[in-house]
Amino acid sequence: MKIYGVQFDPIWEKKQDNFHYIRQTLEKEDVEKSSLIVLPESFATGFSLNTEITTESEPGLTKSFIRDLAVNHRSWVVGGMVEKVNQQNFNRFICYSPNGENVIEYDKIHLITALGEDKAHAAGKKCKVCDVGAFIMCPTICYDLRFPELFRQGTRMGANLFVVIACWPEVRINHWTTLLQARAIENQAFVIGLNRTGKEPGNIYNGNSVIFDPKGEVIDQLGSKAGILKGQIEVDEAKNWRKQFPAQQDKREELFLPDKN
Repeated sequence: MKIYGVQFDPIWEKKQDNFHYIRQTLEKEDVEKSSLIVLPESFATGFSLNTEITTESEPGLTKSFIRDLAVNHRSWVVGGMVEKVNQQNFNRFICYSPNGENVIEYDKIHLITALGEDKAHAAGKKCKVCDVGAFIMCPTICYDLRFPELFRQGTRMGANLFVVIACWPEVRINHWTTLLQARAIENQAFVIGLNRTGKEPGNIYNGNSVIFDPKGEVIDQLGSKAGILKGQIEVDEAKNWRKQFPAQQDKREELFLPDKN
């Protein structure tokens, strides 16, 4: 499967402008059908906690945009948005298939209290996985990356591909790369980390989007400027590595998981 990750500087709270940029950027690429296109967390607005803006005209506006991208490029498309459900706002990862089907919606479980996200968004409660082509994908969002239990649960559910969409700040960018690589190594899975660039109130972002293979080797990595993260990933590589080096079988989770009795 071919990967295309759109690393860019979203215009603050300007959805249509950001949609236009993404459309134009992907039109310049000869996107292979049945690829995976990855957009950052809150790609339509930036990491705004103004839920009046982020949820305006939602969920229809951003979901329709992602669906149209998926159908037009005949590929899987994932990205982040904020959606209001029963008077609660969720930081949500969504995925559409090449035929325009909404295949998964994952709500960010770990909210970053240091930035006040817990005051604006409600926390998700479930780890989820879905089929993306031959892969089983586990979606995660930004701060989730710091919590390996979520990734381990995804592996238990069959995941061999983790996608982390983010607005990860420059000041902690070394943590970003290190944690992504660790998640790939410990779960023997592909990990795609798609970050943004640019500035917004209170934060500076410097990209460094990356694809790691199941051994923790870099397939492709961007720097601090806008660009397209590209790579080819094959599900058999993850399956074969898990057979060759059966760390997943050697786990002693029964010693560390809570006793249900």
